[in-house]
Amino acid sequence: MNNKTAKISAFIFFCIFSLNICINSFALTPPSNDVLINTLSKNGESTQSIVDNTEIFFVYNAVPVSKIKSEDKLRELVLESNANTIDMKYSNWVVTEWQPSDEYFERVLSYDDSGKLFESMNFIYEDKNYTTITLMSDLLGEQYNSSIKNILLLGQDRTTPFGSYLLVKVFDDNSLKIGVLVDIERDTVSVHKGWYTFDEIKHFIALYQSNNGASPSNAFGYTGGKNTHTTGLGILFLFLAGGTVAIFSVVIILYRKYRKNC
Repeated sequence: MNNKTAKISAFIFFCIFSLNICINSFALTPPSNDVLINTLSKNGESTQSIVDNTEIFFVYNAVPVSKIKSEDKLRELVLESNANTIDMKYSNWVVTEWQPSDEYFERVLSYDDSGKLFESMNFIYEDKNYTTITLMSDLLGEQYNSSIKNILLLGQDRTTPFGSYLLVKVFDDNSLKIGVLVDIERDTVSVHKGWYTFDEIKHFIALYQSNNGASPSNAFGYTGGKNTHTTGLGILFLFLAGGTVAIFSVVIILYRKYRKNC
């Protein structure tokens, strides 16, 4: 290998190495303070205090967890989050706002058709331990902040047993795990808070869906037993009524024939 070829190879290697550092060294960039102030300010609130007294996290909603087919796809989404290229159109930013009254707001910010953020809903917690940031911090083993890389929070999927967000993390050994933030008990599905493989999460989803049916109306564990029972009674009633009418008609015909012969 001549000197010129060696220099070109070294330059290409440096570019690839630098690109890899850029992709893996930064988490998803939150909206600017000005954007947050414009989105969150209401009724003459002190705008600067809104930003000073908040923490923010991203929730990926473009594809529900039940529709994600492979661990490789999840890993790809985490890398897209690191590189700021992930699909945000149907996703959310959630601002956790600490109140002097010891209440905690989670204010969900969504994108409108023009790509502008607006507050779509909010939740109030009286206990900090139930806020999403606290639950994520407990699972991560460190205080969550928006600069943490190699993680992605998946939105709630009502066709699964998971009633809260799922936290995806690529660990230092390059393994990928999915974190369940709270203990879950739904029908015959029991899942404890902790880290699980992609296959384990898919097993829980398949078990839940097989127990409750695949229709959206069964997403909250409702099996439809009462409606099915009512429908069955209705069919039985119609059957009996139809049979009674048929028998009564035959009796009338036979009676008329008997009278005629007499």
